[in-house]
Amino acid sequence: MEFQWDSGNMKHVLSDHPERENTVEEVESVFRDPYFKAVPDRVDGGKQQYSGVGVGNEGVAKHGVFVIRNGQIRPVTCRPASRKQRRKYEELRNQTQNEHG
Repeated sequence: MEFQWDSGNMKHVLSDHPERENTVEEVESVFRDPYFKAVPDRVDGGKQQYSGVGVGNEGVAKHGVFVIRNGQIRPVTCRPASRKQRRKYEELRNQTQNEHG
């Protein structure tokens, strides 16, 4: 799983919202969560966005949005998940764990 970072998405994802305490490592760990399930989100500027909820290295459930560019994940935003999003994540995680014993 490769990620694409440049000054544009680093500024938005990491710098513009310091209260989210995002780092490159934290954001990438959210997307690497085995229970992160990406679903098609809105189309912005002709590009299909995807989103999902994952728990990163810091143990916080976060809602991540990304696009695929040149076969790489390009994070668009990553913020703490809402209560509803956390609940759906827990349901998916529990269901997956039950299916796999």
